[in-house]
Amino acid sequence: MAGKAQEQKTVIISTGDASLGDHYCSILDKFYPVTVFASLEETLAHTRDARPALLVLDPRLVEQDLNDSVADILRNNAGIRLIVIEGDADGDIDQHSLFKTGVHGFCKQDISAALLCKAVQLVLEGEYWIQRKLITQVISELARDASTITSRPDGPDDSLINTLTPRELQVARMVHMGGNNKMIARELDISERPVKAHLSAIFRKLDIENRLHLALYFSGRT
Repeated sequence: MAGKAQEQKTVIISTGDASLGDHYCSILDKFYPVTVFASLEETLAHTRDARPALLVLDPRLVEQDLNDSVADILRNNAGIRLIVIEGDADGDIDQHSLFKTGVHGFCKQDISAALLCKAVQLVLEGEYWIQRKLITQVISELARDASTITSRPDGPDDSLINTLTPRELQVARMVHMGGNNKMIARELDISERPVKAHLSAIFRKLDIENRLHLALYFSGRT
């Protein structure tokens, strides 16, 4: 995971827990430029100026509604990826609601170094670090609302789907079924690199941003 490409992607850790910030920073600063802020105000000021690639947010810093804060961060920082730190108790945050708001991942406070590095790497590559059942649940909910997919002016366009190559269409449908890059590569007997290339081409041709949008795009169409 080392190298110049990784070093160019900056990470902010926002937590008032000094030991937690030091722990996360000691793991990630081997691969990315990392800055730790102890207040949300400092964090937001820095994100506006520095435009980091990833924000790892401790929800205990947020005094107002967490979903509103997340929505504000994503709206005011185009392209930023966001991981929320989970507390010790299960259900201390509403992952379902936060994911629908736009959070890209969730990490336990005591996550292992290997898993934290993997989570950050995948989120920075446009993936999600969440329970697979959560993605499936959200997709199912949105797909039940036909207007979400088919009635909006900028909804799916068959002419755009027809621009996909047979292999791109195959990859798109596998994403819709919940497959990650590793699973798709194994199923197609290829490496993960061409899977990523196919996804980039698919996103470009369909004018969508990520694999969740892709899964929603193909809801009811496979």
